Amino acid sequence: MTAASSRPRIAIVVTFFGAPPIWLPAFFRSCQTNPDVRWLIYADFDVPTPPNVTIKRMELREFSARASDVVGTTITIDPALVRKICDFKPLYGLMFADDLRDFEFWAYSDLDVIWGDVRQFVTDALLNEHIIVSPRQRKLGGHGTFFRNTETNNRLFEIVPDVLTHLTNPHYVRVDENLLTRALRELIARTSFKARPKIYWEDEMTITAEYQKALLAGERDWQLPWREGHAFDAEGREVMYLHFHKLVMCLKSIDFGFGDEPPAFALTRTGIVSRPSAP
Repeated sequence: MTAASSRPRIAIVVTFFGAPPIWLPAFFRSCQTNPDVRWLIYADFDVPTPPNVTIKRMELREFSARASDVVGTTITIDPALVRKICDFKPLYGLMFADDLRDFEFWAYSDLDVIWGDVRQFVTDALLNEHIIVSPRQRKLGGHGTFFRNTETNNRLFEIVPDVLTHLTNPHYVRVDENLLTRALRELIARTSFKARPKIYWEDEMTITAEYQKALLAGERDWQLPWREGHAFDAEGREVMYLHFHKLVMCLKSIDFGFGDEPPAFALTRTGIVSRPSAP
């Protein structure tokens, strides 16, 4: 077996219901340059994708049915409160188990992301030594947390106190980030060193909400560049991905489409623009 084929296999899971966002060609372009990572997108739209991205058609009612099967009680997500699906991210290992069986790790993420070099940050060594790898310091990130694909890990959401109450609440209550983070910290605090779950959450691998708010508040123009498979913040620090949820209102235009392969592009205050690679 070659070194490449023995690497931990990774699938990144995204769920989305609604019209495809305008920036989707940029998302796909950033996925395309990570050929040994797979994206599984469960959505109610269908558009052309790169070879390592699969859209699996799903309606919100089927998502609710799968969630119901996992937790053993009826889950009905209101289309007007569709952000509630984020609370179910830690359940994806069970909800989509059939599609994930060939992967050693799966991650939950979002579409408001531009990916850099995933394997540069989530290395084989990190994956082999940990059951969870988070892109945030001392917390889980709802936009890119990686789980070892085992039955035990896929049921970690069950350590959240009153988790069924939170999951049946019609509103998003951050089970995927705050509540599961708190439960994991409490588990670590009461567990012997040898028995503690091995979680890597030492680095900030993406830009934070505060960072994005500061860009918006500033008077100067800014760019968040992507170049040939690598993503950078406005100061040039390389990140695993750009999570731009606070900047969505800026992205009203994009100058390339599905299937286009610009060598570089940038998120700016006025949209997404392609540009030549830096020398």
